Amino acid sequence: MILKSLRLSSLLFGLMAFANPAQAAIGDWVQETALGLEQHMASLERSSYRVDNHDIVVFSRHIDSPAPCIVMIHGFTARAAHWFRMAKSLPKDRCIIAMDLPGFGQSSFLPTAAYDPATQADRVSDLIKAMAPKNPQVDLIGNSMGGEISAQFALRHPEQTHSLALMNAAGVSSPTLSTLRKQIAAGKNGFFATTVDGWKRFYDITMIEPPFVPGFVLDAVAAEAIARVPRHEYIFKQLGGVMDAELGNIHTPTLIIWGDQDQLLDVSMVSVWQRIAGSKAYVYKDIGHMPQLERPKQSAALYQRFLAGELN
Repeated sequence: MILKSLRLSSLLFGLMAFANPAQAAIGDWVQETALGLEQHMASLERSSYRVDNHDIVVFSRHIDSPAPCIVMIHGFTARAAHWFRMAKSLPKDRCIIAMDLPGFGQSSFLPTAAYDPATQADRVSDLIKAMAPKNPQVDLIGNSMGGEISAQFALRHPEQTHSLALMNAAGVSSPTLSTLRKQIAAGKNGFFATTVDGWKRFYDITMIEPPFVPGFVLDAVAAEAIARVPRHEYIFKQLGGVMDAELGNIHTPTLIIWGDQDQLLDVSMVSVWQRIAGSKAYVYKDIGHMPQLERPKQSAALYQRFLAGELN
């Protein structure tokens, strides 16, 4: 969700040797440098497209491939970089499109625009058309809010949808309330922490097996998240709907992936998503809300088996 995934390199270790709390300001630079290395390792190129008055930052490769592009959609307060580690483990010849959704990451935010999942799904559809991949159909995979956007895409744009993968996806009712939902019901939403310590307490419940990140980099991530709280509050008010009654209208091969220790969206939601006819579900043991960061290689292997039709 909030963490910007980091694959440590010798460069990062060298920088850490000079880091201390007084030098936390370099955390953002270190983070972006490390993410740039991960982007390179995944063979993704950065570009930007104008869609619905937003400049959308995109990371992609091989859009001239005859196979459907894998479109990776991030969650609330996140960005495309959360997919880089998993993208690196996918076949090198596969087309991949990962974007910073409008309102997030390096893409535009307009303080009066709509950011509900249906509107975002339409923007993703328009973005794909603007990019004009060789195959007009796409394989969607979305995490958290991105899962709900992916499901909305499948409902609203079935002609563009080749398959759907929902990873710890928002957008349906929760038979058992998660830790976060209980906190929100009590008037406390960790997404909107206004101190570094408060942000870190929330970060601690997002993943069970987070990638290692040095403390001074986490401080930089926290500072950026805190600065964006007003924006995130505005967008969050447009979320929270449920698609339960619409799931029977999704007619595309669907994979549901979850971590059984997810404290943001409870694993009981899997049973609701399984109302999609023919869907397949896989629940990881002992991981949390972001399998693509907690177990990127394993998640990539599972997803490839799904795309190849090898899951029973």
